[in-house]
Order: sequence, then structure tokens, then C-alpha cells
Amino acid sequence: MFSTSKNPLTLLSLNRTFHNSLWGENPASVAPYVPSPYDVVRKMLELAEVGPDDVVYDLGCGDGRILFTAILEFKAKKAIGFDLNEGLCKNIKKKAEELQLQDKIQAVNSNFFLADLSPATVITLYLTTSGNEKLKPKLEKESRAGTRVISHDFPVKGWSPTNSTEGESFIYHAHSLYLYKIPEAYMTRQLTEDSASSRLQRIRSFFRR
Repeated sequence: MFSTSKNPLTLLSLNRTFHNSLWGENPASVAPYVPSPYDVVRKMLELAEVGPDDVVYDLGCGDGRILFTAILEFKAKKAIGFDLNEGLCKNIKKKAEELQLQDKIQAVNSNFFLADLSPATVITLYLTTSGNEKLKPKLEKESRAGTRVISHDFPVKGWSPTNSTEGESFIYHAHSLYLYKIPEAYMTRQLTEDSASSRLQRIRSFFRR
């Protein structure tokens, strides 16, 4: 064990060092808790065209505002959130029971890197660029074709967003919203990688003759 001063900046630095040591294949956390404003939540769900046939997954669901908005305003079939904060998950569960929505809204107090994403038709994110980068392989492996992924403020590097009038992202009240469709978002990259690999194989084959 070691001792430290009680200087808040020192403790914060140590906490970040410890926190970062947890980032591996299944990092404990990839973003601070910062709720998206309600108008941004509605715009995210609108851009993702959430409707009665959709199962919405919110990765890092916080107070559950995306879950409740998806069900109450966009009439989604089901909304499931994942969060490491046990208190927030308990509050969501309590509110869902009060509204008699416990069959439609679920808050899972768990690491979303351990969740099965395949049932989702819409996945909402408000992580960080590095958090999205860590999550990208899981999204590509588990998301079904046609799933819409929408990220608040932070892009998924290497993915191509769905066309928008603003270019790479939709701009809404100074917020950037990145909408992706599976597998189109990364298909171009994969085709490029496959083409490069094929060219390399042809070159190697030529020089082996």
C-alpha cells in the first residue's frame, strides 16, 4: 500500500491512473456520466427512425432518459440500458414499475462490453472517441444487419456515417450526431482491406513463380 496527500488534484490523478489500468478487452468504464439533453435525445431517436418494431439498447444509460423517451414518445417495442451505476439502475427500475413499463424498460447494472448486442435494432452511445474505438469490434461482430447506431458528439473512427446535409454528422443545436447503419458503416473499409490483401497475395504469388 502507499500513502498520498489529501490534495484533490493528487487523488484525482491517482484515480485516473487506476481507472485507466482497468481498460482492457472489457474496460470497466469508457466515459463519465454526462446526460444528453432531452431535445438531443429526441433528435437521436428521430434520426435513428425509432418505431414500434425497434429494440433500443442504450450503452451507458445513466438516468434512463433515452429508454423512457424511446418507449413513451417513439413507441419502441423494448428499451434496455446498461450502466455500472447501481443506484441509477435501481431508479430506472422503480420509475418503470411506477409507470407499469417494467415489461418494456430494463436497466442492467453491468458492463455493456459483456452484453449480447444482437437483439438490438438501435444502439445509442454517448461515450468518448476512445470508448467508441474500444466498442467498435464488438459492434461489428454482434450487431445484426440493419441495426442503426447513433452516437452523440463522438464518431466511430473508420466508420462512414449515413449521409446527412451537414456531411459527416448531423448538427443539432451545436451537438454532433453520428448515425451509422450496420454493415454499411464499415463495409467500404472492409472491401478496401480485402482488396489490398488480395493485391498483396497476387504480388507474392508472382514472385514465387
